Amino acid sequence: MPEFNVVEEEKKSRRFFMAGLFAFFTSFGLIVIGALRYIVPNVQYGKAERFKVGMPQDFPDKQATYIADQQIFIVREGDSYTAISATCTHLGCAVRANNAAPGFFCPCHGSRYEADGKNEAGPAPRPLDTFEVSLGHQGELVVDKRTTVPRGSRFKV
Repeated sequence: MPEFNVVEEEKKSRRFFMAGLFAFFTSFGLIVIGALRYIVPNVQYGKAERFKVGMPQDFPDKQATYIADQQIFIVREGDSYTAISATCTHLGCAVRANNAAPGFFCPCHGSRYEADGKNEAGPAPRPLDTFEVSLGHQGELVVDKRTTVPRGSRFKV
């Protein structure tokens, strides 16, 4: 009978060792994962809120030029420029320039806007946003979507 207890003790000892080894490596693995997670930044890269749109002479006079990747229109009138949002204030659809008359329209729900972004018809509750335009270091136009300016504001070059 004493032999039987020795075998059982060896099995218990082996199980205890294996459980301890498993616990050690699990803890070590979690520490390594936590350290790597700390090193890798938790940043989501989105679209820039301040960006270059091109040289002033690149925009045709008395027309709205659509910048698709930033959802804005650049409107040039002589030597002055305006950046108007292309996002409808009703439900966020993309508005289009109206070729028949100056202004913009929402093809989804029928909102219409004047050339300066003021809402004139349809369900849109407010005018289109107008963003700050400035001149960059190399002479290019820079739009800052973080800063809205009063409707009708223009940047002169």
